[in-house]
Amino acid sequence: MPIKQAAPRQHHFMQITSQQIEEIRAGKIKTFEILFNTYYPRVKSFAFGMIKDQYEAEEIAQNVFLKLWSNREKLSSDNTLSSYIFTIVQNEVYDFFREKHYSLGYQEKMLSTPQNLQYEIDSEYNIKEIKSIVNRTLQNMPPQRRTIYQMSREQFLSNDEIAKTLGLSKRTVEKHISLALATIKKNLGDFLFWLFIFFITSNPQLRA
Repeated sequence: MPIKQAAPRQHHFMQITSQQIEEIRAGKIKTFEILFNTYYPRVKSFAFGMIKDQYEAEEIAQNVFLKLWSNREKLSSDNTLSSYIFTIVQNEVYDFFREKHYSLGYQEKMLSTPQNLQYEIDSEYNIKEIKSIVNRTLQNMPPQRRTIYQMSREQFLSNDEIAKTLGLSKRTVEKHISLALATIKKNLGDFLFWLFIFFITSNPQLRA
């Protein structure tokens, strides 16, 4: 079991106001973006400090914020927000060490995004532009990497299934998916990438 690492001191964080917390609790995705941008770099850094793997740390951080969104009704005053967030991070890291792997496994829970959230995402962000950026990014990828990404994220095949179909090793498939996601994230930025992964690609209404 890894040594428990202390969370960064709270005074380094920009304060999230009580009003913003109430807006997040009410489902305001635009306000959640403020929380995301405030905490994401530190959450990722904290996870990396424990597992020493940049890619896995990013996936853990993304899942931490999915949990925060999914359980946003539990958010309270900013005095306890940092402790709540880093408790989630620590639990996710311990799960990582216990299972020796991590995946974007929460996507299945997001397949039925509430109608009001669909509307808010569509009104606050240019979904067509996000998908256009992703499509342009995919077109500029090597053909094999693009194919593997599409089989994984659009056809929802497992890495084992992709490897068997294409006659590749599972490790090669994983590397291509990792590189494809890293390129998409670079072009979208942290929050829009998170939005794309968990609310657009996993939702038929927004994916269409």
